[in-house]
Amino acid sequence: MAAPIMAAPQPVAEIPIEDLRITASLAHLNTGEAELEAALPAFRDMLSYFAAMQAADNDEKAFGGPIKGLSFAGKSVDATHFRADAALPGAAEDLTETMLDNSGERDSHFIVVPNVL
Repeated sequence: MAAPIMAAPQPVAEIPIEDLRITASLAHLNTGEAELEAALPAFRDMLSYFAAMQAADNDEKAFGGPIKGLSFAGKSVDATHFRADAALPGAAEDLTETMLDNSGERDSHFIVVPNVL
């Protein structure tokens, strides 16, 4: 059975441009009014997606049950859960070449990743 396709985000309450202006200022972004106005619809869409993800966290039909118990939040995690970092001789070079050989598009020693925003 195919996974359900997520519907387009529902608009959240109107976010005033002043909130975006304050956020840009707190992030030390040097944006002009034209840039802020152009970014506002995408900002609203992003917040709508966040609201949809938050709603899905509590929707038992979305994931076959609530997903709250699946995170590490509030759980004690000690060092036994992590592997010891120990580099093997030549492993980094072999891994780099393997990753580059298995990548789709590449530019010299870089993997080309499409912009998704």
